[in-house]
Amino acid sequence: MTTSATGFRAFGLDHLIALIALPLLGVLTAWFARKLSASGQRWMGRFMGLALLGYAVTAYLRRGLTTGLRWEDGLPLHVCDWVLIACLIALFRPGVFAFEIAYCWGLTLTLPAIFTPDLQEGFPALAFFQFFWGHGGIVLSIVFLIAGAGLRPRKGSALRACVALAVYTVVVGAIDWLSGWNYGYLRHRPFQPSLLDHLGSWPWYILTTYLIAAINFWALGLPWKWIGRAGQRQRPPTSL
Repeated sequence: MTTSATGFRAFGLDHLIALIALPLLGVLTAWFARKLSASGQRWMGRFMGLALLGYAVTAYLRRGLTTGLRWEDGLPLHVCDWVLIACLIALFRPGVFAFEIAYCWGLTLTLPAIFTPDLQEGFPALAFFQFFWGHGGIVLSIVFLIAGAGLRPRKGSALRACVALAVYTVVVGAIDWLSGWNYGYLRHRPFQPSLLDHLGSWPWYILTTYLIAAINFWALGLPWKWIGRAGQRQRPPTSL
């Protein structure tokens, strides 16, 4: 598939380049973070936080200058907005709960959006760069928080992420219902093709998405349980 300068097509050349670049940048982020001292890692976290803040500021500026800031799409009420906020908190003031939300929500709900972006414009439109700047920055921040800051999900992280997602769905769903807006795609699916197209009609795709997310939250915690058990088996016995 090809992508014109003004129209985005999923898995066109520009999209494929972005999909290839992201894991490569993830490997470089992890490698570089591990090479730094503790002080260097703190500064790297702050730099990544400023990069995410820069995305948010430029995204709002672009929207304000082109269509104007509107209530129906100008508030930080999408899932990715909340993931970005959790990343910022964890990057500037490392905390496990903020990391758990960023880790579970980001890898379950933000990462799929990179494969099926809700975009109308492709390369070299500013909207295209901003989308991958923000969404890719979230994924790279999660990689850094694991490799550099050394944060790990705790026992019960999946349950806490599920409860937080349920609160989000109820609160933002009520806002959408009262206002007629569509934050979180809780009133209807994106107009661009997405994974939600295969999860049933409204409101069933919301329930299906929640169940899939809950399973993913649980699965994302499994590697750390196995790593912890392996470490305990390898630890030498304590002498009395």
